[in-house]
Amino acid sequence: MMAIERGCLQNLIFDNQALTSHRVMAAILGVILRPPPPKQLLASRQTNSRYIERLVQMVNLPVGIR
Repeated sequence: MMAIERGCLQNLIFDNQALTSHRVMAAILGVILRPPPPKQLLASRQTNSRYIERLVQMVNLPVGIR
């Protein structure tokens, strides 16, 4: 949960930074999770990914619900 709050979830998920694909995916996920909620929603709809939609929902939950 601290990774979500601190904005470094993408680095936790894609922790093998030696691989180019992991660096790229971490960067993409970071771009999606950093902006304000309306822009996060637009980005998740454009990618049409259930995984990203779930991550955005987790980030936007109130602290007591996590």
